[in-house]
Amino acid sequence: MQVSKNKLLNEIKKRSNRARLKNEFALENLEDTIDELYLDKEIKDSQLRAFFACCNPALSKKEQIIITLKILSGFSNSEIANALLSTESSIKKAIYRAKKSLQEQAINLNAPFAHQAQDRIETIHTIIYLIFNEGYKRTTGNSVIGEDLCFEASRLAFLISQMEGTHLSETHALLALIYFSMARFPARVNSSGEMIELEIQDRSKWNSELINAGSMFLKKSRKSNNLTKYHLEATIASFHCLAENFECTNWEMITKCYKTLLSLEDNPIVYINYAVALSKWKGGKAGLLLLDEIESSFSSVFKGNSTQYLFHCAKASMLTSSSDFQLAKVYYQKAYELTTHEMDKVFLMKKMDELFL
Repeated sequence: MQVSKNKLLNEIKKRSNRARLKNEFALENLEDTIDELYLDKEIKDSQLRAFFACCNPALSKKEQIIITLKILSGFSNSEIANALLSTESSIKKAIYRAKKSLQEQAINLNAPFAHQAQDRIETIHTIIYLIFNEGYKRTTGNSVIGEDLCFEASRLAFLISQMEGTHLSETHALLALIYFSMARFPARVNSSGEMIELEIQDRSKWNSELINAGSMFLKKSRKSNNLTKYHLEATIASFHCLAENFECTNWEMITKCYKTLLSLEDNPIVYINYAVALSKWKGGKAGLLLLDEIESSFSSVFKGNSTQYLFHCAKASMLTSSSDFQLAKVYYQKAYELTTHEMDKVFLMKKMDELFL
């Protein structure tokens, strides 16, 4: 490609000398023209280029996300449903509609040039975030962590951070969140692959280099007045990573961050995390009252996806801290029945066994 480009450039230079081309085709402009013809201004990474291609504005944002997760990231319908707080049947229908739309409109999924890609980056951020979430805590299979997904998400986010544009504050915040979260991987599972709760993780195993990288990108993200969910979630993650021990965690600030996050993203997962943080700050009863409000407000959402499982786990934990062990076991049992993940079942069984020790 480079040899052929140079040959073509030299030939045009020769012709320009003979034909005295008009000003708009002057020699100083020719190299830029040929560069673009040979895609030198194209997004360099093939995987990232494919992501941008799938985020075609002819599709709805939800369709862009679903198509990308399905085709490029290999997500199952179940994993996509969990990521989008939806159901497998709804996702299956959405995939069908998106493919039909592509066929009927004869849409070519071509990647834009880097300088034309700005409008698609927000959706790319969402996709990277969802890929990382699935890797951080697998919703299917037998592994707690999917490191390959997490590293791919961090790689793609870093590539986005190398592109010029107004997105950098948001990208830096997303990178900070990813690095802070990945820093705790060595302490999140034991030798048998079972989950270890944050309270009892060996913090000496946390990766200090990743924590430092997270701190650096979080600082960079604050150079703009733009506030996104990634800024808030990265800040929450930083409070966890920088606390000397679990008892020193600044639950008050974490609770306030979640409350602000609710104004940006009104979904049950954020509410559950807000309730958990509140329970750590104000006590189990405060968290339980909030969970009751959440259950009535999102009753339809708590059917058919992993949100219901998380809700029951949170409620069981708060009931345990309030010494209501009998009812806590009931909710742990409900969570156990809702999950098909082997390591989740092992974790929940241990929690139920611990209640009456």
